[in-house]
Amino acid sequence: MSSLAPALLDHVLTMLEDVPVGLLLLDAQCQPLWFNEEAARACAVWNHGERHAAALRARSAFKVPPVLAEACVQLRDDPTAEPVKVVSENARGLHARIKLQPARVADAGHAFHIQLDYRRPRGDRHRPLSPGAVALLARLSEREREVAMRVREGLRTAEIAAELRRSPLTIKTQLAAIFTKLGVRGRTRVAALLNR
Repeated sequence: MSSLAPALLDHVLTMLEDVPVGLLLLDAQCQPLWFNEEAARACAVWNHGERHAAALRARSAFKVPPVLAEACVQLRDDPTAEPVKVVSENARGLHARIKLQPARVADAGHAFHIQLDYRRPRGDRHRPLSPGAVALLARLSEREREVAMRVREGLRTAEIAAELRRSPLTIKTQLAAIFTKLGVRGRTRVAALLNR
């Protein structure tokens, strides 16, 4: 099994890159150990705002948002606190679920498992599309456009499936086609492009 571990780890990390939720792993000092592309984009929005974040290369400009680091420190330093903390900025559609994970191996130390979600506030769903967004939508089929517009609104896969009366698997397939046609890796980037 030990000879398979590095190959398995590589596959797991590659698979986690494509998860449509931001995943961030911090050490006990709140330093990043690993994060996926969605986490990088959500943190960029948290740190710089949506407009500036859309122009950044989120992975290379990655920085843990101070509000998340502060929440992690509170979890770490308060032994009576619940091991899970939720931080949200509803007005900006930013949400984080932080879990303090005790060390399983003696020399590993504690870590923070953070799930990040960036969904554009629903009150903005009727904002007109820019000419650039219209040009991007023109690359998609009619059914893909319906899905992309709901991604723009911040809907999750299950919500899109229910609203369009399609199966979640169909929505996932259409999302994959949208990512390919627009040359992006995740739904956060689709939303950012269509909300410019």
